[in-house]
Amino acid sequence: MALEKTYAKLARGWNTWDVQSVTAHVLLPDRLRLHVSFVVPALSGYTESCLWAQVERFGEHADDGRYTSVDITYLGNLWRVESAARGEALALRVTPLERNPRHPAYIALEVSEIWGGRLQVGYDGDAVTANKHVIRTLNPQTELPWNPVRTAHLSVRGDETAYFTVNLDCAAEDVDRMLIEGHDGWLAGVIRADGRLGEGLAAMRRSLLWNMVFESRSGRVITPVSRNWCTRRGEPFGDYVLFDWDTFFAALQFALISKDLAYAAFFSMLEELTPEGMVPNFGCATGASRDRSEPQVGALCAWKLYQQFGDKDFIEACFDPLLAWNRWRFRERDKNGDGLLELGSTHFGGEDAFPPEMIKKLAMFDRQGAMYESGLDNSTMFDRAVFNEKKCCLEQSYVGLNALMVADCDLLAKMARLLGREPEERELAERRDRLAALIDKELWCEEQCIYLNKDWGGVFDPTLSLTHFYPMLGGIAGPERQQALMRHLLDENEFWGEYVIPNIARCDPSFAEQAYWRGRIWAPTNFLVGEGLLRMGESAAWDELARRGLALFLRSWESKGQVGENYNAVTGGVVEIKRGGDKFYHWGALLVYMAVQRAVNFDEWQDQIAYRELPDWLGNIYNIPVGDKKIDITKAA
Repeated sequence: MALEKTYAKLARGWNTWDVQSVTAHVLLPDRLRLHVSFVVPALSGYTESCLWAQVERFGEHADDGRYTSVDITYLGNLWRVESAARGEALALRVTPLERNPRHPAYIALEVSEIWGGRLQVGYDGDAVTANKHVIRTLNPQTELPWNPVRTAHLSVRGDETAYFTVNLDCAAEDVDRMLIEGHDGWLAGVIRADGRLGEGLAAMRRSLLWNMVFESRSGRVITPVSRNWCTRRGEPFGDYVLFDWDTFFAALQFALISKDLAYAAFFSMLEELTPEGMVPNFGCATGASRDRSEPQVGALCAWKLYQQFGDKDFIEACFDPLLAWNRWRFRERDKNGDGLLELGSTHFGGEDAFPPEMIKKLAMFDRQGAMYESGLDNSTMFDRAVFNEKKCCLEQSYVGLNALMVADCDLLAKMARLLGREPEERELAERRDRLAALIDKELWCEEQCIYLNKDWGGVFDPTLSLTHFYPMLGGIAGPERQQALMRHLLDENEFWGEYVIPNIARCDPSFAEQAYWRGRIWAPTNFLVGEGLLRMGESAAWDELARRGLALFLRSWESKGQVGENYNAVTGGVVEIKRGGDKFYHWGALLVYMAVQRAVNFDEWQDQIAYRELPDWLGNIYNIPVGDKKIDITKAA
């Protein structure tokens, strides 16, 4: 599979490629950067970059940069910044929506090189030039009373609509027309829907595409969970960071927009594979978390993508790395030799492999590092777990990890069968059956009628977690145990309710904390439990989960333009002080992906594309990528 061609195809033209600011537009491969900044001289105010603190609301963002829109707030002012691109031509319109009358503001368009670009930037009369590119404003230029800008720039008043053009000789009405055409052309060809799902899909598109950036070190188009994570002070990430299961789930969502974007996201994470064969907790510009991984969802996402696009070359390209990860997990995470797996933070090469300032982030070798490997960083499940410093793991057989590994073996075996890799298929089937039997025998608690984590001394941890339903994802639970699991799941004193599904049972004392993984609702665990419901034929419960999940998602999106990293299971809200969470984090939109699955599911268990009649709560859906085509799903007339 020619992945380099995919990256090269995507990394062209104008787009918001620069991770440092959503108002920066970069032309690739020329590496010309234009940045829309705002200056309030009386308050010494200058937006050297614009990220979440300055974003009031994200508008549409075409994958190819033909149209973008974002509302920026700064010192009592609010502007809408829109762009339209055609080839090497770019038009920008900055519209004041609210202004601070006491302190005049100005708009500056900064022109510079980026990522080692070799451009001769200077002035030519009223224009700024960068090699062959000519940048103009259609407004009267004005001097800034206080000028903090360090590059060549064009500056205009901030209380009137400002127009800037690159390689265009046109009037304001031509820019207006170009913006309309870019916006309408984008929406005509991308996935969208009638009704409230349409708003959900708009949120999914924007949370993915506004976070998509160019990673200059290796020339990749990547999509961090949030630009904010790449620019956080005190973090050793460098220019980018990709998290394991977050990025694989981004690939699923991108597949509803573009196969190329889905593959780019998927392989960007797989390319972070460590020499030990592990997909790390995270990979970043300064290295990777060599001591720990995260939940094993790569094979699940890959096989769903295969059902959607039918691309055998894709499976050939990803099978060996995914198999190496599977083998790594079984080799390195059974520290007491009982056949069940634990969470760890292991010395691979020792601390000498890392600069001292990066220990405790790129490598931890401690209890918190092992908890990070779960993906559920501070879950109540681990409060009683003992960290074995000699073996670098929690002394706990963790239901979620073990059940996910059964599913991983199932799906990798399907890939091996497709590729004619019979020895690997047998290896995976044997591994799957052995582990499934152990989970069913050792981790089922007859007293509580649910699978529970168990310490090495044989004592069950009483915490009820959403991950205890993962045995349905692994196809492990027999009919009676499946019914018992469903009673727990649908019990409103435990997991069900208006807002579903919390990661810790509502009856647990820690539920009231609503702090990160302690009681809050997370789209990725909803999704994995949902896939288990579908595998086990619990379609009514899955339908209701998808409906309630979309309703929860839309509460914060429609009122505040937020895509939650997680959600409060009591109020349904997103970001709360000191509770943890990002307000524009792309995996929150997995709740929208689940709603689309209600109409068309790329079924990794039945190996088919399953179409279902649209329920009342979903409108018609248009432009769903399937194979090499796009399809519509509409209600019967």
